[in-house]
Amino acid sequence: MEIVLGILAVTVVLIVTEVFRIDVVALLALLALVWTGSLTPEEARSGFASNAVLAIIGVMIMGRGLFRSGVTDHIASFILQVAGKGKRRILSTVSVTVGIMSGFMQNIGAAALFLPVMTGISKREQIPISSLLMPMGFAALLGGTLTMVGTSSLIVLNDLLTAQGLDPFGLFTVMPIGLLLLTTGILYFFVVGPYVLPSSPEESETASAGKKLLNVWGLSDSIFTLRVPADSPLIGQSPEESEMGARYNLNLLRVFGENGTSYDIWDDFQLQKGQKIIVQGQAENVEAFANDYSLRLTEEAVKSISDSDEGYLEVVIPARSQLVGKTIRDLGLREKHNTQVVLFFSESQVVEKNVPDRTIQAGDTLVLQGKWENLQFFDDSDDFITVTPLEYDSKKPGKAWLAVGSFVGAIGLVLGLDFSISMGFLSGALAMVLGGVLTIEEAYHSVEWKVIFLIAGLIPIGIAMKTSGSAALIAETLVAAVQGMPPYLILFVLGVLMTIFSLIMSNVAATVLMVPLVLEMGGAVGLPAEVLVLQVGLCAANSFVLPTHHVNALLMTPGGYRVNDYLKAGSLLSLLFVTVSTTALYFFYV
Repeated sequence: MEIVLGILAVTVVLIVTEVFRIDVVALLALLALVWTGSLTPEEARSGFASNAVLAIIGVMIMGRGLFRSGVTDHIASFILQVAGKGKRRILSTVSVTVGIMSGFMQNIGAAALFLPVMTGISKREQIPISSLLMPMGFAALLGGTLTMVGTSSLIVLNDLLTAQGLDPFGLFTVMPIGLLLLTTGILYFFVVGPYVLPSSPEESETASAGKKLLNVWGLSDSIFTLRVPADSPLIGQSPEESEMGARYNLNLLRVFGENGTSYDIWDDFQLQKGQKIIVQGQAENVEAFANDYSLRLTEEAVKSISDSDEGYLEVVIPARSQLVGKTIRDLGLREKHNTQVVLFFSESQVVEKNVPDRTIQAGDTLVLQGKWENLQFFDDSDDFITVTPLEYDSKKPGKAWLAVGSFVGAIGLVLGLDFSISMGFLSGALAMVLGGVLTIEEAYHSVEWKVIFLIAGLIPIGIAMKTSGSAALIAETLVAAVQGMPPYLILFVLGVLMTIFSLIMSNVAATVLMVPLVLEMGGAVGLPAEVLVLQVGLCAANSFVLPTHHVNALLMTPGGYRVNDYLKAGSLLSLLFVTVSTTALYFFYV
């Protein structure tokens, strides 16, 4: 028992201080328990075969399939259409949606479905992904308290009551409390979100290759925003008719309407009043263009100069290329491939004048801008050597219904046929592979192995806590200590104890451990046993402080989060969770 508690203490310190990566700490803890004889090798290996680990592999693959089929893009577009503009409105809409879904399906499934959706919204609206994923994930955890099938601890709770010969709770017994908890979480991030969420991940870790490319070449300093006033002669002209490229040597990057809609710059359209146009070129050329067309240079921040559909690609012309000796004008990039050259680097310097008529030489570097599907041509052609990775995933819209059917079928297997969540989700993942939504190689690449090793390494700690008697000793000691306290305080302390247990062992194991204890103490402390066990089941889902819950672990890498981010955002929410559940149970259920 002392060895297990010592290893647990060291593990928590290492996780909080982040001396090593969190998945490395989890493996160290697992092996330390085996080295000291606290776990058998079989018990240590059990984490890799656990329901949680296999379920996460399944949802990662299905999430990738939903993204590849374009389903998540449609969901993101619908959310933006309903929610409108603004981070808080988007977060509130998503949180309500995810929370309600989590009440009727496993929260990991809801979080996995919305992970690529939030990534798409982040790119479209230029909102840091770090300020979106954590509120969404927390809403999934809170939504699990809406029904008795929304989270594992409440499902197990009913099973335990039945085994004791007691009547189980009805499906919607906890819904009033769950609604209060979900509302509290949404309001929490609405009010204090800007203060507790990381503003943005470190660019070196999370910036796309395209953004890094802009910084390396200094292109971001040559990008300007112009607004078209009502009296501008540019109104009614197409970009070609304005001669912004031929006469002013400017590249048109984006066009936004007055209502924020984005135009496809590769289609035929006319420029209108109130539009914001994003151009790239030399400052003197931009000034001349603005003066000639009575445009206003603005310092307003724009959403993006690229998005999930467009980007930048750096290519080098090899000596064997058939393009050597030709000019940029000869290539007809815009006419043939809907791309344009935003930078031409030749003979150790950037070419700034007469770019269209400059002769291409072996070793020249071009930075191209266009839609990813069009830039794919240059990645495949032997006339170019691609320097930066192509940030493009070809979508398969024809597979959308198959992807949705696989995901819904997986949920149906879990809810309707009583499959385990791992077997249900792996069945859905395999259906996507067999249906051609993903190749098996793409399925393997979609798994974030850092998350898998993190969870597989932490699960045996909970096993060791149980088998060594450490968890039982702690629980019995604290349960004995609260007797004699006011009923409200007993409920509150019980909620705090379950919150701590949920961080160091699975919420199912914590529930199994505590329910028999609180059933025995029910009459002695002046509280109905039903209220005590409900507090146990609810607060076992209070897992916000550390990324040990599988929903938090799933979002940690995509969000660029550190352990301290969870401590900062989750600590106050955990306290609010216990306070709200205690107050609701005490005043409305006692």
